[in-house]
Amino acid sequence: MSDRQPPPPQAERTAPAAPTQRVGIAVRPPHYGWNGEHFVSDRLMAVDRTSVAGLPGRIEIVVEGNFVGVVADSLTAVQDAARRLRLEWQATSRVCQGDNESLPMATEASPQELAAGHGESSSVHRHDYGWPSRLHWGDAPGWVVADCSSQYLMLQGATVTPEALIQDLMTLTGLPTERIELYGTTPARASGLGRHCGDDAAVDAALMSRHLGCPVAVWLDATYARDVHALGQAQHMSLRANLSESGDITDYRFHQAHAPGDIAAVGLWLSGRHPVRRTRTDGASPFSPYAFRNAHLKTRRDDHGTGRHNEDLTEIQQAFARESFLDEVAHGSGQDPLVLRLRHLDDARGIELIDSVSRRARWGELPSPAAATTPDRLRGRGFAYAQVPDRHQRIPEGVRSAWIADVEVNRITGDVTLTRLVAGQDAGPEVDTDRLQQTLQARVLGSARPLLGHEPAFDEWGDGSEGAHHVDLTTGGALAPRTGMPNRQSADDAAAASLPASLNDANLAPGVAVIANALFDATGVRFRQPPFTAGRVREALKDQTNPLGEEAPDRPARRPGRRWLKAAAVTAVAGTAVMAWPWKGAIAPINRPATNLYSAETIERGRLVAAAGDCAACHTAEGGRENVGGRPFETPFGTLYSTNLTPDEETGIGRWSYAAFERAMRHGIGRDGRHLYPAFPYTAFAKISDADMQALYAYLMAQPAVSAETPANALSFPFNIRKLMAGWNALYHDPSPFEPDPTQSDLYNRGAYLAEGPGHCSACHTPRNAMGAERSGQYALSGAMVDGWEAPPLNQQSKSPVTWSEASLYDYLRHGATPLHGVASGPMAPVVAGLGELPEYDVRALAHYVAVQMGAPAGDSEAVRANAAARIAEAESGPGDMTEGERLFEGACAACHTDTGVPSFSSAKTPLALNTNLHSQQPDNVIQSILGGVHAEHIPGLGNMPGFADSFSDSQVITLTAYLRARFAPDQPPWQDVASHVEAIRQNNNNPSTHP
Repeated sequence: MSDRQPPPPQAERTAPAAPTQRVGIAVRPPHYGWNGEHFVSDRLMAVDRTSVAGLPGRIEIVVEGNFVGVVADSLTAVQDAARRLRLEWQATSRVCQGDNESLPMATEASPQELAAGHGESSSVHRHDYGWPSRLHWGDAPGWVVADCSSQYLMLQGATVTPEALIQDLMTLTGLPTERIELYGTTPARASGLGRHCGDDAAVDAALMSRHLGCPVAVWLDATYARDVHALGQAQHMSLRANLSESGDITDYRFHQAHAPGDIAAVGLWLSGRHPVRRTRTDGASPFSPYAFRNAHLKTRRDDHGTGRHNEDLTEIQQAFARESFLDEVAHGSGQDPLVLRLRHLDDARGIELIDSVSRRARWGELPSPAAATTPDRLRGRGFAYAQVPDRHQRIPEGVRSAWIADVEVNRITGDVTLTRLVAGQDAGPEVDTDRLQQTLQARVLGSARPLLGHEPAFDEWGDGSEGAHHVDLTTGGALAPRTGMPNRQSADDAAAASLPASLNDANLAPGVAVIANALFDATGVRFRQPPFTAGRVREALKDQTNPLGEEAPDRPARRPGRRWLKAAAVTAVAGTAVMAWPWKGAIAPINRPATNLYSAETIERGRLVAAAGDCAACHTAEGGRENVGGRPFETPFGTLYSTNLTPDEETGIGRWSYAAFERAMRHGIGRDGRHLYPAFPYTAFAKISDADMQALYAYLMAQPAVSAETPANALSFPFNIRKLMAGWNALYHDPSPFEPDPTQSDLYNRGAYLAEGPGHCSACHTPRNAMGAERSGQYALSGAMVDGWEAPPLNQQSKSPVTWSEASLYDYLRHGATPLHGVASGPMAPVVAGLGELPEYDVRALAHYVAVQMGAPAGDSEAVRANAAARIAEAESGPGDMTEGERLFEGACAACHTDTGVPSFSSAKTPLALNTNLHSQQPDNVIQSILGGVHAEHIPGLGNMPGFADSFSDSQVITLTAYLRARFAPDQPPWQDVASHVEAIRQNNNNPSTHP
């Protein structure tokens, strides 16, 4: 790239188009992170390039220090290569901050902990506060594209801290700032409150582009959340004060470890290019607007990045710690938080402003009954104050800002909503409070979610790739160029553009603190470090009583003390005894919850959980109303009937409390104390998270109630004795919740959660032992028979004539059909219909999880397509010695299943030579399709195949089945005893008591 010309003059520059060729992924070490003072990581010892040598297309490996990048021609290809690349790492001996879960700033303080005063006298208050290195992984998924040479760097991607990113890119390339071009740097909803992982993706792309001499694109999505956790905290602030008997604060101490605490991009550290950090103490003392007796304030300031953004961020961080601390002191000493501040404020302008804002917000008044806290909604109010110097760093002439915020917390999902904001400042234009609230709702609580939002987690719905519809993730096709891309901006211009007009003149220093204080007022939990994500809020509230005021069942209380090992052993034994004990007490019935108890968001989340769990498919009888129950299930032990899931108080679950519902879902025990049978897959539903479980309960309770008695089960002795299920549960049921695999990606863990939890894939695709329990080990997902249909293996025992790929799995699960494998029919048809309700990211996660179990590649290679074409060509004619079978096929099947050249109203999209059912060891699915047809209403434009149960005799079905096997699966042995299979399926389908 050394022969490239310098970029054209500024007036001639235009934004670079996204490349159509090279896509990169950075492969991180197993352990890496920021330990508070230094970056530490595992050491790269060896790279086995032969592990990806056999993959199709161009695969290139970039190695620099401990940085490893993989570059290929498409996103799916590079993902496959990154999974297969074998690396050898030497473990680091130092602990990374991101791996340490006991850090004080990363925890929440309960009301009991606050009251205890951390073991000190009640007159002494000491607390630590933190600020993360990355607030979140990004605002939305998207491409980050770098084109780097020895003379210039052009970068396309979103960043909210362009100054810090330019500093990192200068360190990486040695280029001056005027030769670094940023495009599309700051979306309108940028947070401006700290860095996100768009900067890390940018440095990754630049590193790979610099090595390869061509543009490289990196896909920024939730997988970068690993960098968020690894980098941990960039800022540590310790505060301490004494409280006199009169309630005055004395001996106030404020110590800040770094300011502003920027941590460079991960790629810089891994490649060995550590940024130069110069520590200075001149003029570094933080400012406090309050007059405390014997106060001491100290900050160690680092010169890593300069500019207004860093000054603003430092002020926000200091205000967050100071105002949170004062709020804690006020609540701990029983004082009004606003009054405590006023008694230590001797600034007339500040006192007047606080008085004005408090009167406007009606501080101290009780909320109206309509706004009062409800069982699943918590409401709180917080106050924060700040004073910042003017542009000449003059304190007396600076701006005073006072904010009062009201928040609403959804106890089920953890989501936080800013319901009201009263903000006032005494200098500059008058703040448009309504517009400021709307802007903060989008920036702090909206889809960007930098402070109050969703961390990527296994039970978050739609996070990850939502909104990324401009890229084809299946084929990894050409990267779509961004439309309306502005010309190159300077860092100062970009930083200014990141602030909406309503915020340009607003002092934002109190913003984070006021929400933290309001959150404490609502929940009683003190959050001492942002972000205040839904996951953190939900986790902090998990140990409190549930939304209906009931204690969760079967959850042992936490026991403090150092004899934790003994306590754990006793608890384990006691838990086993409880599970094995055959008698379970009934949970008292309740009145049906009000339909408006839960929010629309919670009900919608529950609807998605129900769709993923395919509840209606099992709890809806043929021709019956949805979820009313009565569908029969034939088991080796007799016939079971699904129950009424509607909130009818007499025949449904209308009088079930959440505690009763959760016990049934996790432990298989009904409200009346009777054991449920594992045909209801509580063995999988136990893995559902608390938030999803409560949302599912809310959704079901919000549906219309339908009165319908469930038919009595017809089970043989001794299986009709429900108490025996206690022993079965003790042997075969693990009620522990789902735990994500830390060695796997977020996409994999999301797919695993959906498959192993609500989706209960193993319930159909895993064979069972003599006691009806799923077999484990090598038998997991190895295929099974369900309702007369074969659920094929979802592991490496797949009998598909053409190798499955992750792309084909996605097409099958999302659209119900794939060109190389066929159409979802039989029991899979309603499953696919349910998956159609899920966000795209969730279906991709399921496909990814199954692909890993099958050892499937990312995409369909040319070799796979050639194999498919060869099989189709071979099946153009049938065996010559099966004339009767050929006659039946030509008369009933050929018009749709072969290319006769004659127009047809219906045509099978997948050649029978690629049909998995014809290559199975069992003929059941083929016989089911011949007799009952294939009904694919879930696939628009495909049409249906009629059944021939009434027009074909048993002998004709046997003949046609044998012919189809011989012609379209010639490499497989003939099926044996087809007649008995036909007889059994006809008998089952003709029996009204067993036909769903």
